Formats: sequence, C-alpha cells, structure tokens
Amino acid sequence: MAGPYDYPPAHGSSAHLNAPGEKTNARSSFATSMAPKKSRRTLWWVLGALLAVVVILGAVLGGVLGSRASSNNDNSKSNAVNAADGDAAAASSSSSSGSTNANGRSSGTATSSSAAASSTPAGTLVEVVDLPAWNWGQNKSIGVCLGSWLILEKWMLPDWFNETVNAVTPGAGATALDEWSFCEVLGQDGCRTALTEHWDNWITEADFDEMLEYGINHVRLPTGFWAWIPTIEGEPFLNDTALFQNQIEKVLGWAHARGMYVLIDAHGLPGSQNGEQASGHLTKTPSWFGGSADTETPNQIRSDAMVVAMTEFLARTPYRSVVTGLEVINEPRPYTDDQIQQLQNYYARSYTTIQQSAWPVATFISEGYTNLTFFRPFAEERATDPPSLVMVDHPYPGNFPPQDNSQDILSQVCTAGNKYLDYPIPICIDEWSLYTGVKDQGFEKTFYEQQLATWSWSAGGMYWSWRLDTSQQDLAAGIDYSQYSFSTIVRNNSATIPKPSDFNLADTTTGDSVQAYLAGVEGDLTSSCGTAPANAAPYTSGAFPTWTAEVSARSSAQGQTLTATSTTASTTATSRKRAISF
Repeated sequence: MAGPYDYPPAHGSSAHLNAPGEKTNARSSFATSMAPKKSRRTLWWVLGALLAVVVILGAVLGGVLGSRASSNNDNSKSNAVNAADGDAAAASSSSSSGSTNANGRSSGTATSSSAAASSTPAGTLVEVVDLPAWNWGQNKSIGVCLGSWLILEKWMLPDWFNETVNAVTPGAGATALDEWSFCEVLGQDGCRTALTEHWDNWITEADFDEMLEYGINHVRLPTGFWAWIPTIEGEPFLNDTALFQNQIEKVLGWAHARGMYVLIDAHGLPGSQNGEQASGHLTKTPSWFGGSADTETPNQIRSDAMVVAMTEFLARTPYRSVVTGLEVINEPRPYTDDQIQQLQNYYARSYTTIQQSAWPVATFISEGYTNLTFFRPFAEERATDPPSLVMVDHPYPGNFPPQDNSQDILSQVCTAGNKYLDYPIPICIDEWSLYTGVKDQGFEKTFYEQQLATWSWSAGGMYWSWRLDTSQQDLAAGIDYSQYSFSTIVRNNSATIPKPSDFNLADTTTGDSVQAYLAGVEGDLTSSCGTAPANAAPYTSGAFPTWTAEVSARSSAQGQTLTATSTTASTTATSRKRAISF
C-alpha cells in the first residue's frame, strides 16, 4: 500500500489502494511553482467576522426580500405542477407557480426559493431565459469535471481531509478514506459544517470566469445519491438533500450567467457500484449489483428513485436549460453476465424515466468495463435526432500505470478515437487528463491538443478535473498528481491550454465559436489522428427518428418567464443575452 489513502484505480482494476506508478523524483514543473494555500483556519476567523455583518444586514433586507419570496411561495401552493413535484420541491426548498399545461409543465413563473436554506443567503430575484438547446449530435463539449466537490475523493485533497478528521479524532486520517468515513468520524453536524466550508472554497464563481477564458463550455458535476434521496440507517452520509441541491443550483446559475452547460453525474450510488472511493464508499463488498439478471437489488430500486428525484429537480429549477444530460451511473463494475444485464435493465428504466419527465434531457450511460459492442443493440433502439442517449468512456491514454513513451501515448489517443467510429449514438469522453509518466510541458501541450481534437470527432469530453490539491507529503517524496488538475496547469503553465482569445474568439459558448476554436487547435497540432471521419459517432448512414419528448418540452417552454434567486456576483455575466442559437 503506497499510502494511507487510495488513488484513481486502474481502468477495470480492483487495486483500490495502489498509487498509479508515479516515478520517484519525476515531478511536473507545475508543482514546483505551486503557491502555498492559505490556511483555512485563518479563513474561518475572517468568515466569522463577515458573518456577523451579514446577519445584521440580513435582518434589514430580509423583510423586503422575504415579502416577495412569501408572495411567490403563497401563489405556488395552489399551482403545483403535480403531487410528486410538490413533495420534491418541499425537500429541496424550491417552488413553481403558474398554470399547468397538457404536458404537465407549468407555464408562468418558476421561482427557486433556495434562499430558504441556511447555505444560501437571500438575494436579488433575476429573470432566467432558457439557453439554446444543446445537441449532442452536433455540439462539441469542451469541459471539465468538478471532482471532489459534492462527493469527496480523498486522493484529490488529502491534506485538508486528514486535518479535518484528525481535529476530531486524532489519527483518524490513517483510516478515514472516503466521504463515508469522513462523515462517520465527524457526525452529521460536524460533516455539515466541514462540507459547507469545503463547498464554499473548493469551487467559486471566479473559477467559472477562468474556465470560460480557457475555452470551457461544459461542466460535469459528480454527485452522490445522498444529494437526491434520503440516506437509510447505517449510511453516515450527510442527510440533507436540500443543502446539496442548493449547491447544485448555485453552480447552474453560475453556468447560465456565462452561457455554459452542465452534465449532472450520479457518481456514487447506493451500496456503491464499484467499491471505489469515487463512489463515496471505498469497500471490498459493494452491493449495488447482486441476484439474477431479471431481479433488482434494493440498492438498484433506490437508484431508480434517485433518477426520479433528479428529473423532478430539473422540472422545477429555473436553470433547467443549462443541464444537457443526466449520467445515471459512473464507472459501474459488473463482474458477471447477470450483472451486465442488470446494468442494462437499469439503463432502460432510467431512460424511460427521463424521457417521460417534464424536462427530458439526454441519458448518459457507461459501457461498464465491458465493450461498446455489447450495448450497441440497446443504443440502436434508442438512437434519435437529436440524440437522447449518449455513451461515455474514460480511456486515459498513457495512464494506469503511467507510461513514459511519448509517441506510444499519442498513438493510444488515435486507437481510442477509431474505436468510437460507426456507433449509433454520440460518444462523450467525460473523463480525460494529461496524467502520464511524461513530465514535459512541451509534450503536455501536444497531448492536450491531440486529445481535444480527437474526442471532438464525436461529442467532445470533460477534463478530470478542474482542481486537485496534491499532498505536500507526496510532493516531498516526488509523487505529483498535478497533471490531473486543469486549474493548476493554467496557473503554472498556461501555455499548455490554448485560449479562445488566441484565435480571436471571446469564448466557446456558441456552436460557431466552438468550431472556430477547434479549427484553431487542429491547425496548431504537431501530432494528429487526422480529421474527423465521416463515420464518427453518431453514425448517420440512416435517418434517426425525431426526439419528440425533447421537442415537445422545448415547444411548451416557449415564452415562459422564469425567475431565480441570483447566484452570481458578476453583473456583467448575469446581463449577457443569449440571442444566438446552435
């Protein structure tokens, strides 16, 4: 065991606690210039003083703003969309008002009352205009993942994780390895305090400005099931879905203000779908799978309820148009034919739930360490125009273990790209990075651009991850994971990532600007897998039926006025108008 916490597992491996083969003293130049992180303990004293001021101001402003929220909430009680949405809205402190049309969708004003939760202060009500619909068959995602934000992965922030649990139980950092044990040590109240502080600092609105500057148009948001449905006895996760969903809505608001989009990802499922730290529970006895092919485990039934809760959230959030898909499970690991069939059955149920919901989005599925061929018939049956089903893959060329042959690593990108050809639905590489055994900035730039260009043959991808705080102990030992951190790369070697401004573009939030940006990147390539083949997924040799559920929802939404509690401090970003369409 390389250390007291686990690292990203090998693709298809069960080696939970092995470091990915980092060479001793092979340090990326990123880490050598890392600025020291400000003490969070000092930050608490500052925040305490600011909080006192906010409380006083809140008492004054609350009467004015609260009267408006009260009026909206009173109206919403008599105009709920349906009983299920009403129950879910109560759980997540949101409401909607207006009439209900034949599709079960409210027309009029949908008001998010996220200010009711302790984590979100009262704010100004702002109008929300739907963003143009994202088409996974045409638009290209240039994205990042918000890893270890709403679902902790200790390997990504080990120093803070250990300091937090050790402050409660000295030495607990040696055995606390995931969010399960984190909350187990801290208890519900302590977990709430620590996680709220983490949420407010790990990702900020300023990060979204920087993402936009570096060409990001999409964010993948990993969540645990406990953000959507209640926990049960024996599960120590923080049991407060409203608190989590307020955080989700905050990020959706930041994205909307900048014309960016979000993929919501179910990263951790009840019982754990793979036994990995990323599922929230590092365990050798994951219990999501089990039984026979034609049965559902209790945890799969709970996951069905999770998907319903996710769709109900989308139906009521004023930022609904920001969300382009629901990834119903991350990196599932079936071991038998029966378990593979159970996974497909879960996909079928999830797809139906999402398509029958009030605001249908694309369903994202994983091949589950099997192969794309197995799921091809399932994909063909659900291939639509625009795509309502998207396949994901996490190839990580040159990794697991990290390799040091530059040319071979680049050729692996092309091998993966060609694997995705002739497939009936889009392929989204919603996890990829620059982490390899090569610590050379020149290679890293080539590696970044070649992956960006190749993944855009189909639907594009999402970099894992926006932020990672490498352990100071690891750095001292010559172990460096900085190549997983997009923000570290742009902070310490910004030339690695081409900006839209390098090609006289403002950002990549429109179809035309994405194409222009990718064309600029392709023109800059020193190593290439070639231009996008004609048979890149989604394979369009035949006509696909129209995605009627999405078309109907968008048609019904025309002319609606939505309002939300402002989640952005940037008046410039908030006032941007989305007059163009894809």
